[in-house]
Amino acid sequence: MVILDDGKNYLDMGGIMVEQDALRVAQAIKDYDENLEVVCLDPDRPGVKCTSAPFMVVQRMPNGTYQKVLEAWQLDDRVIERIWSADQHKNNQWQTLEQMERAVREGAEKRYREAMDEANELALSVIASKYSSYSFKNREGDKIKIREKGNVIINDAKKSF
Repeated sequence: MVILDDGKNYLDMGGIMVEQDALRVAQAIKDYDENLEVVCLDPDRPGVKCTSAPFMVVQRMPNGTYQKVLEAWQLDDRVIERIWSADQHKNNQWQTLEQMERAVREGAEKRYREAMDEANELALSVIASKYSSYSFKNREGDKIKIREKGNVIINDAKKSF
């Protein structure tokens, strides 16, 4: 293993220096799907333009040919995430989105139910009170005092509702 001045670890792979993290990503891609390969474009080869991304993920087809899956400028964990997100056979994006929306909706319903239960308990306590006024603190920490005459005092300031 060689450490260059850019702070990254490199491995000598038969005369070619390969970044250790890139090798880890390539192995993770291979572990995810054995038909996927990472190809590094040779910038000195004819036909390779300066606007071409240096990395390409290709899929080996059943007939032995390769089909481009995606291009990447950096070989990092984002490439793995892109592959996982795009894989419709192993990852159903629509179902994932529906599950997330359902969880948000259920959370909102639960919070609404809790707030209504809390308000119901408060109303029952006010009605059941034998005193002419009832005091409590709301969620914001304000001291609320409800009087029998119908006026409400919030933090010692009279307000009528």
